[in-house]
Amino acid sequence: MPADTRVGDRRAAREVLRARRRGERSGGWGQVLQDWYVALFITATLLTMLFAATGGAILTPDCDTAVCLDRSGYDVVAIGLAVLGGIAVVAGLRAAGPASADPGQATWLLSTPADRGILLRGGVLRVAFVALVAGGSWGVLAGFALASGSLVPGPAVSTVVACAGGGVLVTLIAIPLVLRLQGGSFRIAPAARAVPDVQLARAGQVVGAITTATAMLDSAALEVLSARRRLARRGRFPSRVGAGGALTGVLTHELRALRRRSGRVLTGLLAPVAALAIGLLLGRFVGAALAALTVFAVTRASAGGLATWLSAPGLRRAVPEHPAAVTAVLTLPPFAVALVGSGIAVLALGLPWWAPVLLALGATAGTLRASDPPPDLGVALATPAGAVHTGLILKLVRGTDLALGTAAAMLIADALAAGPAVLALGALLLAWQILRARD
Repeated sequence: MPADTRVGDRRAAREVLRARRRGERSGGWGQVLQDWYVALFITATLLTMLFAATGGAILTPDCDTAVCLDRSGYDVVAIGLAVLGGIAVVAGLRAAGPASADPGQATWLLSTPADRGILLRGGVLRVAFVALVAGGSWGVLAGFALASGSLVPGPAVSTVVACAGGGVLVTLIAIPLVLRLQGGSFRIAPAARAVPDVQLARAGQVVGAITTATAMLDSAALEVLSARRRLARRGRFPSRVGAGGALTGVLTHELRALRRRSGRVLTGLLAPVAALAIGLLLGRFVGAALAALTVFAVTRASAGGLATWLSAPGLRRAVPEHPAAVTAVLTLPPFAVALVGSGIAVLALGLPWWAPVLLALGATAGTLRASDPPPDLGVALATPAGAVHTGLILKLVRGTDLALGTAAAMLIADALAAGPAVLALGALLLAWQILRARD
């Protein structure tokens, strides 16, 4: 019986593809740095700006919060940041592969006899580069806290630089370990060849969603991917009968949905804890701004029913109740979550009792504003980075402006002792967002 000649053809095809890859796309480290010089320059600029903006506040702290950190407190914060950063790096690498395949690769290239180790190597290197930048940046933040502590005596600048290098080193160690978990090998090519197509596709979805969210300045792609995977894990489930009338039925359904998303909400509440830690490091002003952003993000994550209601005109016309009444009912669960997150983020900063309530009102009002249907792309503006549509900028700041404005009003009212007045303004702001017409 004649031997199967297709084996030799497949091997020859792999050799040809490997030779063409080496001949056309291979280069030394100089070529790699030339290709990535923009990203390296931006990263260096951001780290320099971060140190220039926050280094003085941390290295020579002037505490203006209710809970002031001593040197041992800075050590605890530094250790906590280091542990959280290591966990985040490993979790991010696991979610993004690091070996992944987009739909085009999975459909047209991976089914060919071409060497997967060569086809998937570029994606692994891109994920590794992003992880190294993130690890080094997080190391800088941990270094700021460690420089004010008592564990590592010595010059502050050298401590920060050493922690940044430590973050990069931890990431370099984590990358081959995650490759080993994914493909059974510490090297890129053998690991990429051994990863099943399903895992490559799932990691490719995560990479694609992150790329889209970064390019469009919008987290919708990540939210859609998360919702699809959450529904896929749940599988089939029976429908439940509503409770009472239209308003009570809507509220009951939203509370049940919030309970199903309880893990996601509890995980999101870690963001206000991080904002509190950074606020204790950098002072009340930075802590209030970060608290507003994190509470706004947690409120949006818990407002699934509210976002669906506000973005669907047909649904609002189909419910036999006044749209403002349904909006007010659906606002209650996100407001409760925002109140918890605000209490976590700002009470230790030395602000009065009404500050968390005001911040929750502003975050909920911003969530209502951000849940409106997206604007048109608008006019394209010429920038050094290329054409940018005004609609993308408007979508980015819509809702965030109300949250940050509320934080600024909170600090001003605390300085002027005008808490009740600004609290009433916050309530009026939320009422305006609930009552305004959207059709």
